[in-house]
Amino acid sequence: MASQQPTNTASPRGGGYKRASRKGAPRRFACDHLGCDKIYSRAEHLQRHQLNHAPKEIFRCDIGDCDQKFVRLDLLARHKKRHTASYTPRNRMPSFDETAAAAPYANVVYPPDNQLAPENFATWLFDPQSTYTDLSVAHIPFLEGGLESTLNNKIQYDYESLNSHSPMEQGTRQADLSDAWITESRRQELLHWFQVFRNKQPHYEPSMANLIHECGGDMPALNLDMIHDCLSEFWDNVSPRLPVVHRHTFSAKDCPVPLLLVMISLGAASLRGRDTTGQLSEYGTFADVIIDSVRWEILTSDDATPPIGLWVAQALLLLEFYEKLCSSRRFHERAHIYHPAFLTLLRRGSPLIGRTGSESPIDHENPGAERTESGMPLDPRSWWVRWAERESMHRVVFGAFMLDIIHAAMFGHTADMAAHEIRLPLPCDDSLWNASSPDVVRQLDANFRMYGFEQVSFLDGLKSALHGKEVKTHAFGRMIIISGLLSVGWHLSHKETHLKWLDLRTPSSETQDSWRKMLLRALGNWKQSFDVAMTDSVAEPPSHGPVSNGPIGSASLLFHLVHIGLHTDIVDCQVYAGANRLLGRKVSSRDHTNAVKRMSTWAKRASTRHAVLHAFKLLHRYALRNETDPHRPWIMYYAVLTIWAFVQAVGRPPGKGFPLRPSQLAHSTYARMAEYLSTVAGLLGLDEATAAALHEGLPELLDVMEGILEEADTELLREARERLSVCKDMLLGGSPRS
Repeated sequence: MASQQPTNTASPRGGGYKRASRKGAPRRFACDHLGCDKIYSRAEHLQRHQLNHAPKEIFRCDIGDCDQKFVRLDLLARHKKRHTASYTPRNRMPSFDETAAAAPYANVVYPPDNQLAPENFATWLFDPQSTYTDLSVAHIPFLEGGLESTLNNKIQYDYESLNSHSPMEQGTRQADLSDAWITESRRQELLHWFQVFRNKQPHYEPSMANLIHECGGDMPALNLDMIHDCLSEFWDNVSPRLPVVHRHTFSAKDCPVPLLLVMISLGAASLRGRDTTGQLSEYGTFADVIIDSVRWEILTSDDATPPIGLWVAQALLLLEFYEKLCSSRRFHERAHIYHPAFLTLLRRGSPLIGRTGSESPIDHENPGAERTESGMPLDPRSWWVRWAERESMHRVVFGAFMLDIIHAAMFGHTADMAAHEIRLPLPCDDSLWNASSPDVVRQLDANFRMYGFEQVSFLDGLKSALHGKEVKTHAFGRMIIISGLLSVGWHLSHKETHLKWLDLRTPSSETQDSWRKMLLRALGNWKQSFDVAMTDSVAEPPSHGPVSNGPIGSASLLFHLVHIGLHTDIVDCQVYAGANRLLGRKVSSRDHTNAVKRMSTWAKRASTRHAVLHAFKLLHRYALRNETDPHRPWIMYYAVLTIWAFVQAVGRPPGKGFPLRPSQLAHSTYARMAEYLSTVAGLLGLDEATAAALHEGLPELLDVMEGILEEADTELLREARERLSVCKDMLLGGSPRS
């Protein structure tokens, strides 16, 4: 019989000791603090936990420049050991809700030594008990992890100064509303820059001959009404997708010209996209002229160096949105090239953690009493403008993060941001963002505080969602959370790919399936929670402005995209379909041969059938909807391409097409397609037998999707339509062509 090991023997993982287990002991001591669901098996454990809610004393570390604070003296003493040269992390494995959930993450992130350090983001993320305050970045290098943020973004007020405004001040605030509109002098300034850009790009001239017709040194077609229409379109239909410019504190006369030009261009492109008469076709060219040259003016401005100016961050994000989705392949590729530079500007100034490099330390004792340079309390509007600027920068960060990971999934780009970089609260509620005065903001904040509502940190919200817990936030916050889940899954999947390429030890398929199952469960819980929250909000009074869901307006569209994107590489699908040029380079015959091999393996996986089923569900819901979301057509193309690639890989012998059934010939193409989608989308799961018959109805689906893209006004969507035509020929026995 093997001898019993003493409890203080080092564990195989390298820990210093092993604690006595109390697994299975009844938990009878519950915390009664509002919103806390912790239960313990010992009364002393509960008492120790309750100090987190109402600490009797705060103990601070006084070693060096460390500012860590603790609610218990023993925790401070244990922390101080970290500052000694002899300190060695215990590497104790955390407790998880999901069996083996941490192990795969550890294997993926630290394959050489198979250890999970206490400071590792994965340890914190997959541990259901720890909170944001437990996340330590003390051992992360400065350039990699940034600075620990001390920014308290809760809305704080100097109520005395807010209530002291006079009737004269009230009248001034009302007069300031006229600043949101373009004056004639401002129009002349905009036209000057348009002329400069136009002279740099003369090849645009034939496409907007009517719009730039000159008369007496002016261009009457580009009048105040036209510019106001473009700006109104921006606020109504573009800004809700990227709500980073605060409408009610916006001043057209003070807004830097490059940002104003980008906003007007997006409005013009949106009007052109929604126009069914063809009368606004030149608006798209007008916008392209500006977009083609305005990036240089933004990047060479004084505010385009760390710490990045807010208007520069806003302009670059909106510019990227235009280039990726609203125009040519050249613009699309250019946006991806400059995307990392934009992220570097954000990182160097530290907006990702809540502060810019120019901010002075905040007053921890009274963070709400912000003052002018002369020491006087801010008047209500000045405070409101400062609050809006801070909230806007946070929203720029989240907008950049969402575009980064969503476009990585949609287009096959590399995701350059990671969730652990962002240590910010989720954006404020839409009612606060859309409030028309500081008084309304104050009243709404008082209501929120009365009911105990607080802003949730992004990382705590992401962690809660991963463990299937409700995240109490608004629609925009919920869309940020699912983007975070997609980011975690994307980086885990690609980390495995990189380890294989480097020939390092990779986790087993069993451990890979563990984190994927946990993530898929979290996505299902997120969708259910979102649907319930949106149903409950129907009875609430309408807000002061359009509700924002972020870059992709539909929660269902993003939900299905995540399920497809986690299991299907769109680049491989397009190479498999015979594309001869992708991501800015030529696709060689060897690239195509390798893609064919990968797709053959891909088609045999159960996870692929899961992605294909979600492609059917997405198309069934959105195939014929008339929506203005610029992401939707490409996502639909991605879904159709996923179905085609799966059928092409497993559904027929090579070189033989699929003959149509005689019964199909009696119905219209649309009717057959609709029946095809509804039949498969209604399934709970896609087994191998059902998957083998998916070729029936696919030609009709390709026909209908080609028709949807027939009137596409962007180069990317025209390319997509041409690729689907090739897919149909290949399905019916043809060979891939360029």
